[in-house]
Amino acid sequence: MGMLRPVTRLHASLLATLLLVACTKDSASGANTDGEAGPDAQTDPKPKLGADGQPLGQLSAAEYIDLGALVNKTPEQVEAVLGEPSDTGSDRISCVRFVPDRVFFSCEQEIRVYPHKQFELIRVEYEDGRAALVGISGLPGDGPFDHRAALTAMGVAVPGEPTHDSPSVDRAGSDDVVDRWEWGNSQARLRVDGLEHRVRLSVVNGDWRRAKLEIINNHPLTPAQQERVKPIRGAE
Repeated sequence: MGMLRPVTRLHASLLATLLLVACTKDSASGANTDGEAGPDAQTDPKPKLGADGQPLGQLSAAEYIDLGALVNKTPEQVEAVLGEPSDTGSDRISCVRFVPDRVFFSCEQEIRVYPHKQFELIRVEYEDGRAALVGISGLPGDGPFDHRAALTAMGVAVPGEPTHDSPSVDRAGSDDVVDRWEWGNSQARLRVDGLEHRVRLSVVNGDWRRAKLEIINNHPLTPAQQERVKPIRGAE
């Protein structure tokens, strides 16, 4: 093996220059030697915008749940997050959409109910193997119920204003008061995996533990689904 070449003054000067350039480049790019993210690495807090320049609805990971990991996912994907269901079943053989008018079509529907330590339960309705409705019952919160605070706690951001009503309770002798807020497709502007969804939130007597949030697939029918449309009962 040959002897290592000694470092000359020229080589040392060139090395110092290269190190200075590298440090300057790191500083300009926002690098931080303490391991903290520089300005360029910060998350942009601005909402996503649609083609019309208006904000879109979004699902993001919240403290207790990430709805984006459940909505429109397969049973296998959902159960990788929630675990095994405590109950399964089905209550219909038709699926329904409300765009622009109510329409029924045949589908394979299954309901699975999942326990969760932070909620009363999570109910998922699968349609043709995808989570078309995700309902969370028993929301976290304290003090007077606030529908916007409830959405925020669940990682849901919808830009439009909801419709509000107080449906009657179909139970004799009940004095419960129900408040319900609904964001249709155009209010929620919520797309998951390219599909439009509507949002429904309800609460009984302003009690957070009796509140329920539902994210519901309401996308226009595909050509394959249109071939399975059923006539509305009584309209034959």
